Amino acid sequence: MVPADEIAHLYLGELDYRAKRRPAALAHYEKTGSRFAQNPVWSVHYGRALLEAGRAKDAVAVLDRISPQDPAGLFDAGVALGQAGAHADAARFFRAARKGYKDAYAAGYNEALMLVEAGDNEGAIRVAQELITEEKAPAELYNLAARALVGADRIDEAYDALRQATRLEPKAPENYVDLATICVEHDNFDLGLEIVDIGLRERPDSWVLYLQRGVLLAMKGQMSDAEKEFENARRLAPEQPVPYAALGMVWIQGGQTDKAVEVLRAEMPRRKDHVVPYIFAVALLRSGVEAASPAAAEAVRALRASIRANPSFAPAHAELGRLLLKRDEVDAAIVELEKAAVLDPASTPALYALSQAYRKKGDAARAQALLSRVSTLNAKERGDDPDGELRRAVVRIVREGTTPPRKPAAEH
Repeated sequence: MVPADEIAHLYLGELDYRAKRRPAALAHYEKTGSRFAQNPVWSVHYGRALLEAGRAKDAVAVLDRISPQDPAGLFDAGVALGQAGAHADAARFFRAARKGYKDAYAAGYNEALMLVEAGDNEGAIRVAQELITEEKAPAELYNLAARALVGADRIDEAYDALRQATRLEPKAPENYVDLATICVEHDNFDLGLEIVDIGLRERPDSWVLYLQRGVLLAMKGQMSDAEKEFENARRLAPEQPVPYAALGMVWIQGGQTDKAVEVLRAEMPRRKDHVVPYIFAVALLRSGVEAASPAAAEAVRALRASIRANPSFAPAHAELGRLLLKRDEVDAAIVELEKAAVLDPASTPALYALSQAYRKKGDAARAQALLSRVSTLNAKERGDDPDGELRRAVVRIVREGTTPPRKPAAEH
């Protein structure tokens, strides 16, 4: 009867939004004129619908209509933007919410978190320092501050922040793990072991602490001791894929490649993660298979399964690309190696293999351009150090597999 009625479209938009029919909701919201701005809930719903449609800029414009005098609405807008990956804009909304929101600390913590995710580490440090000054800060804030401090290359301060976190929450394994991770990344293995041992006295049931202890021992070259710690981690958390990656690394580098293949092949049918297929494929390839053999084809399938489970895992793309290159599937190899180079621009083995693939295709200019990016590295760093590459991949798997995802909290 009245096709352009803004109020009718507004309530139809709300009905569709609550029924999770977001595209239909968005079509109605766009016909409401400015009436959506009369209620921050409507604005947030409209903004979320736009975010789900990939229209972040339009969503920010809608959410900016929320009154500065409505801290709850601003907070909810920050949550919506943060969950959609618009971290810098989310931080701005959380900062605006801090003055009047019912939980000023929650708004401040989320602001700092979003600044870290946006790469503004110095900004996150300032916010964390403000919160520490304003009130008694919990361990999670010191942990977050440490992330920002590491990002700002203020390593000693990051150590101090995480030590404070362990003092405040001695039973929380993540603080010991994060502290030990810094030690791994800065080759301070003995300090890392001291830290993990303190954590294990508090939490002898923590598989992630045993796993981290094994990583530190492996980095020191103590593979037999590392294997024992990885086995402890697997015993405590048999459903977790990360201990299998660590054990696979130890077996491969300890000359027990056949054991790695056998154990990991048995695990494959039960797994939907990217970790076990990747480490299984590496074990197969390290067993000395020929590129044209059925075992190599099995490795290809495992690597593709790893990529399907996690398309952003660069080591699987790199390993698959090099294997395809050996099988003379040059075009397919280039696709995988280019993805690996985009996902991990510092992966010199992938860059070196990609240069070889370009040369096979007769593209000497692109091959030489890639070689120039690695010209200052020695031969091992260009791709002749498979053990070092595997250790780096496993360290990444451990880091990603033991760090919980951090998103802005709707409630704190």
